[in-house]
Amino acid sequence: MELEKIFKALSSKTRLEILKFLAGGEKSVSAIVSRFRLTQPTISHHLKVLSQVGLVISRRYRQSVLYSLNRELLRCIAKEIVFDE
Repeated sequence: MELEKIFKALSSKTRLEILKFLAGGEKSVSAIVSRFRLTQPTISHHLKVLSQVGLVISRRYRQSVLYSLNRELLRCIAKEIVFDE
């Protein structure tokens, strides 16, 4: 796990807000676009950054791509930050 890259991905307010939104459950790109009133390419860029560091997981469902939090990675990050000495 590369904490430096993860924290760089988290340095964007929009990406943090997307993660908070995904905490409520799996969402489609269109649902995320509607929530943030940003263009689809902008949201896709943010989701790509979050995916590259492993913070979100995507899966295809019919014609959509659904995104959810990678809760296991988030738990590992929390343990590393809190318990690493």
